[in-house]
Amino acid sequence: MNQLPVTLAEAESRAADCVKLLRELVEIESPTGDEGANLEVAKVLEREINDAGGQVERFPAPGLGAHLIGRFDGTANNGLAPMLLLGHMDTVHNVGTLDRLPFSIRKGRIYGPGTYDMKAGVATSLLALRLLAEKGSGPASDLSFLVTCDEERGSPDSRALIESEARLSRAAVVVEPSVPGGAAKCRRKGVGAYELSVEGKPAHAGIEPERGASAVHELAKQITRVCGLASAEAGTTINVGVVAGGTRENVVAELAHCTIDLRFWTKAEAERVDAALHEVRAFDDQCTLSVAGGINRWALEETAESARLFRAARSIASGLGFEIGSGESGGASDANIAAAVGCPTLDGLGPDGDGAHTLDEYILLDDLPRRIALMAALFETL
Repeated sequence: MNQLPVTLAEAESRAADCVKLLRELVEIESPTGDEGANLEVAKVLEREINDAGGQVERFPAPGLGAHLIGRFDGTANNGLAPMLLLGHMDTVHNVGTLDRLPFSIRKGRIYGPGTYDMKAGVATSLLALRLLAEKGSGPASDLSFLVTCDEERGSPDSRALIESEARLSRAAVVVEPSVPGGAAKCRRKGVGAYELSVEGKPAHAGIEPERGASAVHELAKQITRVCGLASAEAGTTINVGVVAGGTRENVVAELAHCTIDLRFWTKAEAERVDAALHEVRAFDDQCTLSVAGGINRWALEETAESARLFRAARSIASGLGFEIGSGESGGASDANIAAAVGCPTLDGLGPDGDGAHTLDEYILLDDLPRRIALMAALFETL
């Protein structure tokens, strides 16, 4: 391929700067919903976006923090629609996790809450943009770097912003962590979230149980039916995660409910299960059922255009001397949201590592320069 805009040696010369920025981000613990902490991270990101030559737009998210968009002007004057770069600043780790998982570098690994998911992806992207700017270059076409503060909660506040930016963009790349081993995430399962509630008739369990209709017994039968909607062949899974009901052991339960988590690879599977869940009927006609919820994120399905993005990333990586495979994930991300509005999307371009959402979370130190150079080339060539 043509000469890469940033050599691996140049990226390696900025690895220490990337580690410094990553440490600053990680040591501001920013669980979703901690408004002050996420605003502190946003301050750091604003500084870095400005230093890389971008203009910052801030979108307040009361109770959560703020979403940021860094706008970078294209250098090629090619008239193409912007490229969208997606990341998030929030993590699943509560404040105080640093006491149990301090930022540290051990045996070629960088540990710390949020390193892998996904502050390293944000840091390497910013270093790539800064390095391009220092070389008098930049993204070929306009680039919008959207960093949200509510992704780990399902992006309830930022969803409309993601959809709006994705509709305006010709492609989206997402710097969520790569699959352990370094592969990009070319497919992600979609997610549905539901609550099934049952209203029965209370009665004394010893004196006149026949006058009642147990919501708990009805729910037990419904759970068996619901779980039967899963399909191992299609990769569709259903998990009943929370079950509650009844008041006392000697009372026929009047109320019961459960939560249902649905994961799927295709829109057809999502629609099949969603329709079945909303059409449930009671086994006991004295009980009343209600179902709330629906599809939260459609699946990230591989398309011809998203496959083209992957081939471009793989070719660049090869030119830098490493391989990027094609992977998939059972979890969802903001990539699902961008893809659902028709924007070709490639996910999982963040540094290699493992342990997302655990007390063993880490990234590989020697992958940082590779990802900086990769992202710089994607920005300048896509």
